[in-house]
Amino acid sequence: MKSTLIIGATGFVGSYLVQELLNSPNFDSITVLVRKPSFESHPKLKEIIFDFENQSEMESLEPVNHIFCCLGTTIKTAGSKDAFRYVDFELPDRFAQWAEKINGDSFSIVTALGANSESSIFYNQVKGDIENKIKKMSIPKIQIFQPSLIMGPRKESRFGELIGKGIMTLLNPIMIGPAKKYRGIHAKTIAQGMVFHLANSGSGLSVFESDQIRSIK
Repeated sequence: MKSTLIIGATGFVGSYLVQELLNSPNFDSITVLVRKPSFESHPKLKEIIFDFENQSEMESLEPVNHIFCCLGTTIKTAGSKDAFRYVDFELPDRFAQWAEKINGDSFSIVTALGANSESSIFYNQVKGDIENKIKKMSIPKIQIFQPSLIMGPRKESRFGELIGKGIMTLLNPIMIGPAKKYRGIHAKTIAQGMVFHLANSGSGLSVFESDQIRSIK
């Protein structure tokens, strides 16, 4: 039986990932950690109301084969740099350590194209920090997904992102060759890529940039 745990299941990519896993015959059990009831009942789905601030709650989680982390926010939404780092570094790090502790088969995480701990851009710096931390762990299969601008309808509106999506819609067709990885990518495509590459990539560390995420055969 292949079991999974999704952190960030109600988010932009996470919500698509839940549906991809539920529809896949390769997964028998999908556990989602949420702050409040969020999903319709499904035979394969286990929804756990989880207090992310209480680290002791992790001790009650049942081991799973595969862990997916789709957590992500913005400084504006989080309210401060510290709050942003908590969501995009501390929580993913905590769950990656848990995956290592339970001898999970894989840990998959969505970061960002341009993730770099040496970046002068705080967002990219934090994404790079979590990548570097996870890369050092002893989990058999670590998969890092670095999307460009994520396309698709969000539950909340982000004005700057709406402008960026409009520009990307116009530019995507002419971004070819080396520039292809900078094309906007739909959240559903990322979710599909996470499921595809988990099944079709070897063990060890794999990093997929935007154009590689979408290369689903």
